[in-house]
Amino acid sequence: MSEERNEHKRSRKVTRKKRTPAYDDSDVREYVPSGKGRSASKSSDRPGTKSSGKKSGKPVNRRRPVQDPDEPDRDMLKSFFHKLIAALIAILLIVVVIIVAFGDRIKLAMASGEGFGMHTILMVLYPEKYSYSTEMADMNEYFRLFSDEDIAIILQDERLESRAKLYDGKVYFSSDTVYDLFTKRFYINEEEGVLLYTTSNDIYKVSIDDAGSFYQTLSGRVQTDYDPAKRTTEGVVYIAADYVKLFDDFSYEFFPDPNRMQVYTQWGTDKVATVAENTHVRYQGGVKSDVLRSVDAGEKVEVLETMENWTKIKTDDCFIGYVENGKLKDYADENPAPVTGAYDPVADYGAAALTSDSRILMGFHQISAGPDNGKAMESLTVSANGLNTVSPTWFYLKDEEGEYTDLGSAAYVEAAHAKGYQVWALFEDMTNDVDEYALFSSSAKRKQLIEKLMASVETYGLDGLNIDLERIDSRTGPHYVQFLRELSIETRKAGVVLSVDDYPPNQGNRYYNYGEQGLVADYVVLMQYDEHWSGSDPGSVSSLPFVEKGVDDSLELGVPAEKIISALPFYTRIWRVEGTETHSDSVGMTAASDFLTNRGVTPVWDEELCQNYGEFQDGTAKYMIWLEDEASMRAKLNVLSERGIHNIAGWRLGLEAEGTWNWIDEIIK
Repeated sequence: MSEERNEHKRSRKVTRKKRTPAYDDSDVREYVPSGKGRSASKSSDRPGTKSSGKKSGKPVNRRRPVQDPDEPDRDMLKSFFHKLIAALIAILLIVVVIIVAFGDRIKLAMASGEGFGMHTILMVLYPEKYSYSTEMADMNEYFRLFSDEDIAIILQDERLESRAKLYDGKVYFSSDTVYDLFTKRFYINEEEGVLLYTTSNDIYKVSIDDAGSFYQTLSGRVQTDYDPAKRTTEGVVYIAADYVKLFDDFSYEFFPDPNRMQVYTQWGTDKVATVAENTHVRYQGGVKSDVLRSVDAGEKVEVLETMENWTKIKTDDCFIGYVENGKLKDYADENPAPVTGAYDPVADYGAAALTSDSRILMGFHQISAGPDNGKAMESLTVSANGLNTVSPTWFYLKDEEGEYTDLGSAAYVEAAHAKGYQVWALFEDMTNDVDEYALFSSSAKRKQLIEKLMASVETYGLDGLNIDLERIDSRTGPHYVQFLRELSIETRKAGVVLSVDDYPPNQGNRYYNYGEQGLVADYVVLMQYDEHWSGSDPGSVSSLPFVEKGVDDSLELGVPAEKIISALPFYTRIWRVEGTETHSDSVGMTAASDFLTNRGVTPVWDEELCQNYGEFQDGTAKYMIWLEDEASMRAKLNVLSERGIHNIAGWRLGLEAEGTWNWIDEIIK
């Protein structure tokens, strides 16, 4: 019996395992109220069946399909959505807490105007390190403005230490600023209160202390809408920018509040970029640096320098500062048109110059007493092949009124012309002691001297004037140069050559203004001698390096090669040194050579100086001579020719060795 039961149980279990019902209703029940559903209907339809009248129900088995494994689990979805909502609520609460805790920092970060990004989050979390400063820079300090009239000058892409001034709504530059930035050709006489600018045929005059919106020329008054010049209570002369623009090409634009101006004197390729989003221009590259001004998206700026994280830029109203690299886009190159139309002194004087296309070979003729009717000149130039110009020393300055001793002779000029020579009379200041500052700083006295010189030119029929004023000091320098400008107008009118004698440039004589002389004069005569002079240590009168440097320095200072006349010495010095005493005598080329020959001394060639050198001992005295001879002369002439110098003069006629003019004529073409 038990065996059968067990077998029966095993049979039931196996059968249950194999059963795969379509529905599982073992635990699915639904409470169905009586009178509703299929079961209730059937029951109520039975005859004789009574109803209690109560709404009662009983569990009724309902079959439900088993969930398809491919369909989403509804309970899992419910759980996911519940968790998502909880997470969003938590995030919202965190944001609320952050806003409450960091509200001021967030407000500051968003107010920085630098946009939203990772940096904004860092600003909130670490404000001391990452927050953008919104502190505005002190504009007066940034632009170095110390008064209401001050104007900061931005030249090209750099702020200058000097400042302009704003007077009556017009921009003015100090005379020093004009000299440094624009032109050195203005002449200011503070004692007379005049400002002059001279062209090849005109003089522009402004009375500094007399108010008036005009300036004078030789033709009359010219009206302006500004006072061309003003003088401050401190005595500084300021010149109107619009007046300066008449004489130099530059552009400027003025911006108020704070007063600043952009000035351009050069034009080339500018690198520009567009601001990608609103940002700030800062004084230096860094988020803590003060703000100069804001820039808006789309604004164009000039790119000055690009660094790792920041770019140095300049705005169109001349603020120079820094923005972050990411704030810029659309880089490009621009080529602004240069400003033109101002007076061009080089073109003007160049067209008016009386400089010859032919070479000038000139001999200085020293005349110290009494007029020469030309006989001495004829005698001195018998073998001067190639000579075409003579410069007799005729006019000796006597006093500060401009009076001079006149040794001129019309007969001399006629004799020189008969030989085919031009005559450039020399005017010198070495003979008499004269207060030249008193003479040349006076407009009236300069004019008087010029009138006298031009009267002499007409009286003798001169072809030119040679100005040899060697005692000018630094105080007199600017006035002397203005004298040359004014004299050049008159010589040009008369068709007379103006030449000016100068020692080679050095640090002590730059006030002679070689560049300006090279502009206004027809020729600049470089006196390339007295390298060593009476009273100096023994040495050469004119070594080759000395000659080379004199020419090179003059060219560098702006004297055109075609205007340079290289004056070489036809003399040398015999030096005697005895104990601590040094003495020298100036002698001609032949006399120096004979001095050595007569004492049995054979000179030795000095390769560095390119001269023959001789010395000997006579008792306790040592004699030394650096010769000027054919060898030294040829060396100099070759170097000059190589540098494009084709005009030669010699000091002086009568001291040259036989054949000297032949060597010059041969080499200088």
